[in-house]
Amino acid sequence: MYKSFILAILSLSILTSCSFNNPLSKKANLVYLECPKSLILAPGKSLTKENINISLSKNYSVDCYFNENSLNDVIFDFNYQLNVNANDKKSILTSVDLWIFLTDKKEAKKISENSFKKSFEISEITEGGNNISLTFNDSVKLKRSEYDQGIKIFLSLN
Repeated sequence: MYKSFILAILSLSILTSCSFNNPLSKKANLVYLECPKSLILAPGKSLTKENINISLSKNYSVDCYFNENSLNDVIFDFNYQLNVNANDKKSILTSVDLWIFLTDKKEAKKISENSFKKSFEISEITEGGNNISLTFNDSVKLKRSEYDQGIKIFLSLN
């Protein structure tokens, strides 16, 4: 009896120490890739609308990955900041478009063009001062075959 009790405890401890993958698990396994270099286009790095200067911060990041469940798509996550400098304190609703261009490595062929509209009200953000940074996140999908051939990324405000 004593031996069977010890054997049961040892068996349970061995089974619980092993890690088994749950075949019914719904976790998405992401595989991160090396992101190509990205550039902010000089003419589109800032713009002025209604006495408001909006510029794209150089402190942005791009994450590139694919989901093991969808091997044919590469996802690019863009995390960026818009620096807003308002000369007036009056309430103005304004919007800006972030354009993301993906080209082949030689910049001869445009692979993808995406536009993301960002709207914000100036009275809400200027209470603490005239300068503020707004943080945004957008994603772009690309075919894996196009990514494997090599791409370049360009960002611009419009």
